Amino acid sequence: MIINGEREINLVSWNEAHFHNLYPLANNPKIAMNLRDSYPQPYTIHDARHWIEHNQKFNPPQNFAIEFDGKLAGSIGSERGKDELRTNMEMTFWIGEQFWGKGIATEAVKLYSDYIFQKFDIQRLYAQVYDFNGQSMSVLEKAGFIPEAILKKGFIKTGVVGDIFQYVMIRGEK
Repeated sequence: MIINGEREINLVSWNEAHFHNLYPLANNPKIAMNLRDSYPQPYTIHDARHWIEHNQKFNPPQNFAIEFDGKLAGSIGSERGKDELRTNMEMTFWIGEQFWGKGIATEAVKLYSDYIFQKFDIQRLYAQVYDFNGQSMSVLEKAGFIPEAILKKGFIKTGVVGDIFQYVMIRGEK
């Protein structure tokens, strides 16, 4: 599946064509610092294989490769809440460092948000951002997400405790 955007930005279902480009792009401590500790670091060829194979089972897809001008530029996806939280999906995204500052993430988040509300019967799409990641907060705000909460002292990374900023988009309120 391909979701076409503007300026040569597309969301593409993960496939074998991404395999050899994923692990060198994803193996960056600056990316890992902004993601949950479950994100592998170092990110190896085996992690790339596992990720691509994992995503081939979803129909409709929940996670996409972000491509810019035909090149792998990052990743965007979500996980649905369980049980009574099934009306929620938590979105995550990252962009390879060489693609930072080009507006790619903002366009990808807009495309992805539209897709999720069309394909899934959820009410809320939300994202959590560490307090030191102002760039991702800006991306979310430009894409139409609104600040919802600050989870005080909600995370610890490299021994430092910080706040989590939560952004949300509600079905029908965009």
